[in-house]
This record gives sequence, structure tokens and C-alpha cells, in this order.
Amino acid sequence: MAEAVRSHRWLPLTALFLAGALFTLAVFVGWMRYGGDIFLTLIESGLAYCF
Repeated sequence: MAEAVRSHRWLPLTALFLAGALFTLAVFVGWMRYGGDIFLTLIESGLAYCF
């Protein structure tokens, strides 16, 4: 019983970590897919030099 209580304590932290990892993966995949288009759009609008 004590083992079950201890595993439930880490469940929210694990879920938050997993959600963050999935979000990071989605952002990385999006950047790899659309990064060139994003950068060209920034160049056209003059914002690329801010980075």
C-alpha cells in the first residue's frame, strides 16, 4: 500500500515532464519543417536582424 501511495505522488510531476517533452519535440519538428519559411518571412519584414 505504501508503494502505491509513493508512486501516485510522482504521477503529476511525471505527467508534467512528459507534456513538456512532447511540446519540445513538437516545436523542434515544426522548426525543422518550417524554419526556412519562418526565417525568410522574418527577413522580408526586417525582423531577422533583431535576432
